[in-house]
Amino acid sequence: MSDMNNQTGSEGSSSVSGLGLRWAALRGMLSSPLIEAEEQRALRDDLVRELQTIERDFATLSARNATEVSAKIDVAKTVLRQGTAHDHAWVVELLDSVQADLRVLNTPPASRHERTPANLQRRFATAPQPVPMQAVESEPPAA
Repeated sequence: MSDMNNQTGSEGSSSVSGLGLRWAALRGMLSSPLIEAEEQRALRDDLVRELQTIERDFATLSARNATEVSAKIDVAKTVLRQGTAHDHAWVVELLDSVQADLRVLNTPPASRHERTPANLQRRFATAPQPVPMQAVESEPPAA
């Protein structure tokens, strides 16, 4: 199991999406009736520790979009519903992180303010204006 921890610790933990996938996989393994067997106790304990580590790691990463913010909220809700957190301080940190993510996602990019409308104007070549035609008289002018 330690080889698996070393592998997964270096991969996929650099984003909320990567952590979310690992979190879901571990929860799936822990929900299997096979893991409840007494001979799997050591594996189950390792999986629980890894799950708790991942749950705490969510607070250290910034969400890149609304889906990742939602994933962080799902983790907090699941932990609170199941009452599995012994120390709720990290859940508060996770929720603080979610608030910070929402502020960043709702802030317009700075590049929008740097552009002036003058930069966006297009210049078209002026088309020649039609010259109004003079009425042609059918009779010559009288002398």
